[in-house]
Amino acid sequence: MAELLTLPALPTFRDPAGSVEIRPDGAYRSVRAPFDAEILDFLSLPLASKLVAQGRLVASEVVSPSGAEMLVLRHPRISFQSYPWEWAPGLWLAAAELTLEMCSELVVQGWLLKDATPLNVLFQGTRPIFVDVLSIERLDPHQPIWLAYGQFVRTFLLPMLAHSRLGWPLQTSLTRRDGYEPEDIYSALSWPARLQQPALSAVTLPSLLANSKKMQGGDVASRSVKDPDLAKQILLKTLKGLLSQMRKVTPAQRSSTWSNYAETATHYSDEDHAKKRSFVTRALAAAQPACVLDVGCNTGVYSNLAADAGAEVVSIDTDLQAVDRLCASLKGSGKHILPLCVDLAYPTPAAGWENRESASFLSRCVGHFDTVMMLAVLHHLLLRNQVPMDRIATLCSGLTTQDLILEWVPPADPKFKELLRGREAIYAHITEAAFREAFAEHFGIVDELTLKNGRVMLHLRKK
Repeated sequence: MAELLTLPALPTFRDPAGSVEIRPDGAYRSVRAPFDAEILDFLSLPLASKLVAQGRLVASEVVSPSGAEMLVLRHPRISFQSYPWEWAPGLWLAAAELTLEMCSELVVQGWLLKDATPLNVLFQGTRPIFVDVLSIERLDPHQPIWLAYGQFVRTFLLPMLAHSRLGWPLQTSLTRRDGYEPEDIYSALSWPARLQQPALSAVTLPSLLANSKKMQGGDVASRSVKDPDLAKQILLKTLKGLLSQMRKVTPAQRSSTWSNYAETATHYSDEDHAKKRSFVTRALAAAQPACVLDVGCNTGVYSNLAADAGAEVVSIDTDLQAVDRLCASLKGSGKHILPLCVDLAYPTPAAGWENRESASFLSRCVGHFDTVMMLAVLHHLLLRNQVPMDRIATLCSGLTTQDLILEWVPPADPKFKELLRGREAIYAHITEAAFREAFAEHFGIVDELTLKNGRVMLHLRKK
């Protein structure tokens, strides 16, 4: 899959205080003066140690040699990097909650987050981790205004409001690094929606007052207060209000065509369900995977089997509601399953400056997964996405370093016929023999089982 790789990721360059470079053994952060002294002061605090111990803040190790001109910190790499445009609403809310709650704890101790964007958060399973330690700065004791308020609204609150109220995809955050402006959303809302909170305060009033001189900046210092305790209370109230608004606009889980698939699938008998589950369990035991990619995870039945086998799992599906249901089911479970909304036929592209700030999904997969599961997915790629069999086999070989657990859905299957839509003659070449021949180029068979419904379960191993 070498041809799918992008150029090496750029070290970050937007923060004047420093930059981060991703290396195989960690994320290396270079910190410029005078910010180096401040961040070392923070990292020496019990609060920093507590946040790291709780798994809410990434750990930091000083690795710059004595007398070096620039401070260098090394952070452990998060198992699999994801981006907001791949998250379901549950992960967006978890990232927002971490940002606001951690900021509140910092304020109490005399510190603050200077920026607030979803890009500051990564996930270990469904547990959010704040990774940008340079976002932490000392609090001005007389400043009651959170300067990152506008950024939080633009990059967290407004995308979720647009998603829940207007149906705008969260995936559009890929091309909106700085989020939405209130005016972007105001024109799309009906008047009743404009007058409902939080749209009234986050969209309507800012839009109506956008040209007012009162809204055009001003000296922030002139808004300072003499009493430090009062300044803190105002900041904490602001953060609490944003948290309430974010929870209010995050939609409840919705049903979709696929979100109840595991419970309603009628093309498996109870016996076939049990045999399929048993086969996957046996294949996972034989593979002993460390990292699994579950393609077409739905609500995570087989992702959970992989996690129970001791693997870290990245679960992808095109159905946002199914992915969100999986997120909710994992809350508090402690399982290392990261559910993402990704379409393998149209995977997340590289993005940002020179297309090198944010890596593509496929480039992040290279060398990461020792086992890939593709259960009842192949016929969708063949028929719905019109991807040739040999291309799918080649991609599978590039995604896994060792094992592939696959389900072949034959042309006689009702779900296969459903996708044909009268195009039987065009797809007559898709046969089990052609399938086996294409995958035999890259894999050998470890185990296989034909279910009563005609579907074939295969455990393949890379040659």
